[in-house]
Amino acid sequence: MSDPYEAFARDVPEHLREDAMTAMAEATGGYGKPDNVHLLDHDRIDAINCRAHGIITIEGREFVFQMQDGNWNGTELLSWDEDKPFERHEPTRWALQPKRQLIDEAVIGLKGPFLLLKWDAMLKNLPRVAEIPGKYSYDRFVQPGIVSERHWKAEAAKHHFDIVTEDTAQETRALLARSTTPLPLPPSEVSPTSASLAPAFGGDAAHQGETR
Repeated sequence: MSDPYEAFARDVPEHLREDAMTAMAEATGGYGKPDNVHLLDHDRIDAINCRAHGIITIEGREFVFQMQDGNWNGTELLSWDEDKPFERHEPTRWALQPKRQLIDEAVIGLKGPFLLLKWDAMLKNLPRVAEIPGKYSYDRFVQPGIVSERHWKAEAAKHHFDIVTEDTAQETRALLARSTTPLPLPPSEVSPTSASLAPAFGGDAAHQGETR
């Protein structure tokens, strides 16, 4: 695979390069519709970052390009005049899992399955807590930035959870399940009320207030 910037410099006269880059960036970012750019595919990753696959016409010649524009890496030419499949960004799936300290304590104390039961009961009995990953993902899309990141991580922490990827949460579940064989539990502990969940997560009932 050739370097797209070298290939671009090879094909585009120097005095036309800035205008060509600007046209592709405007079309990719969605803040302009240059007459010499035709988009074949477009992926809006979030409110700021976009990726596009298109054709630009320069002095009567057509060139296929792929570009990404936004605040991740600025404006980046991904490919130039080559047959390269357009890859859409795969959104990260988020989940909640108990704080790391609680996981470590459960594994060391061979009480992993017990923490698993409490984890599931917590999410079942507190829907507003279970909704945190979805709201976190939505805010990352529409208003990415440190403010929303801090807000939802703080909301999760109130209930002794961390926001992690779905893959990480599944790995944690497997780890806890392996820690020991579940002990028989009274029905009241398998399906506790929301107010009785806090002790298993190292806190008190005061932390079980609803999340926005």
